[in-house]
Amino acid sequence: MAQGGERFQVIVAGAGIAGAAMALFLSHLDTDLTVLESRPCRPNTTEGGMIVLGPNGMNVLRGLGLSSKLRQRETGIQVSHITMRDGSGDLIGRVPQGSSGTPWLLLLDALEEKRIDIRWNSRIESMEETDNNVLVRWSEAGETKEKKADVLIGADGIWSTTRPSMYERLGLAAIKPRYSGLVGIGFILDIDSVPGLATYLTMDQPIVMVHDHLGFVGMMLYDKKGKKVGWWTTHEASERSREEWKMPREQVFHELIQASEVSGGQPFIWPVYEVEKLGRWHSGRTVLIGDAAHAMPPHSGQGASQALEDAAYLAHLLRQYLQHRDPATDLQSVLDTFQKVRQPRVDEIVDEANRRGDMKRETSRVGMFVRKRMMRIIFFFMTQRWMDRWFAYKVPGIEDWETPRPGE
Repeated sequence: MAQGGERFQVIVAGAGIAGAAMALFLSHLDTDLTVLESRPCRPNTTEGGMIVLGPNGMNVLRGLGLSSKLRQRETGIQVSHITMRDGSGDLIGRVPQGSSGTPWLLLLDALEEKRIDIRWNSRIESMEETDNNVLVRWSEAGETKEKKADVLIGADGIWSTTRPSMYERLGLAAIKPRYSGLVGIGFILDIDSVPGLATYLTMDQPIVMVHDHLGFVGMMLYDKKGKKVGWWTTHEASERSREEWKMPREQVFHELIQASEVSGGQPFIWPVYEVEKLGRWHSGRTVLIGDAAHAMPPHSGQGASQALEDAAYLAHLLRQYLQHRDPATDLQSVLDTFQKVRQPRVDEIVDEANRRGDMKRETSRVGMFVRKRMMRIIFFFMTQRWMDRWFAYKVPGIEDWETPRPGE
């Protein structure tokens, strides 16, 4: 395919942060692009909220010309750092960040502006690869459809249907997600519903995370006017169906839970599942990105940023591939390079995230005392060079996409 002047055919499975960013980058190239998303329709204004992007994630949005647009939104808040405190309110340390907001909805808006073909209520069913193309079959609103493409990009999350199809193609056992034993619960509430919260969270200190012996809670301003606050907590729970998850009323953070119940909405509930490190992120004409390739635990604060980095780097490689079309360079080598460069960085962040997740589990008061001392020691010796490996990182070639825009 894609010979004799034909456009390069791409199917992106998933319109989450990784898939949406991937589609936006590819829209700048000579591609015929189809995006398949399993959700029945576009999400509302609160779904996909409460996301914090590190400076490295903001670098990718800047490449897409969207970083200033994120900050211009009512939910776009500049976050210089996250403040870490213990249950008594004492400072543990600070972690540099970039911005908070709703980057997923921003990316979807950009896709719609470009009139990119998004097929909602569509889920990959199977794929067949040849040396020249990949035949993708999917279910769209109950109807089976198919299309040939030069490459299939699986950005369909931890519960990816692309991944098992690809592993079957490779003759390997499919890797299934496993429950970590932790569940996250979050809510958006009125800041006045909790006494004193308006003085605790400010534009200078928009995100605070509290570690206590009973667990962990995070709080962040949700809008620039400071009227809404997002909160979330992580605690241990046995595995169950999504409908069975219950809010942990016995937790020490009872004021937040009561205030959330008064607000009258439904909590966000996300059991934390993990996928063991994959040996293969791609086959001949299928490649996985984002959580489909490396489920990023939420404890890292890097899930969205790493999804953006994946999309930016794969787009960079495909751009070079399409521009030069060197007969000595086939698509397989492009995908090999993608995994070779990305996986070591991602693995390091996943390992650190798992360590942080263990620190959110319930412990004794003595255990919490020891944990706090360890955290303070870590923050004390944390060098700028170490932080720059995570936060100052720029995806190779990201500046090549940038065009000057006011405020970028």
